[in-house]
Amino acid sequence: MAKKRALSAAEIRRDADRLLRQQREVLAEAGSVLRAATREAGRYAHDEIYPRVSSESRRVARSARGRIVDDVIPSIASVLGSTMSVVDAARGKRSVLGKALSGPAVASIAKRGSVGKYVGIGLGIAVAVGIGYVIYQTFRADDELWIEEDLD
Repeated sequence: MAKKRALSAAEIRRDADRLLRQQREVLAEAGSVLRAATREAGRYAHDEIYPRVSSESRRVARSARGRIVDDVIPSIASVLGSTMSVVDAARGKRSVLGKALSGPAVASIAKRGSVGKYVGIGLGIAVAVGIGYVIYQTFRADDELWIEEDLD
């Protein structure tokens, strides 16, 4: 059997320094590759992903806004109008305005805890939220707020 020769302290130090240099070179190259990949991913996101997501979200917002404005709001207004005319006819009143202007009628309605009052309040809140959402989507300006990053 051949005996292994013991390395001197100087040889060990030289090998350790060489290994450390090689590791630094590898880490520097890995950092360079990572920076290039990050820049490329940023360019791809800016050029490919953002336009697709942006156009699709605009299309969905327009569709939702159109659906609310064309279908939901007229339906709710129709239901409220029908309900108010039925209530007016049942009470023998000619209009909601006449009922609102007479003090005792308002007090008696406020005292009674009927289900219709709560349904009307709920529908009113739903309509207000729907209109608020449509206004928000209409006046939202994502295009002007988008800030392009300088990737170079």
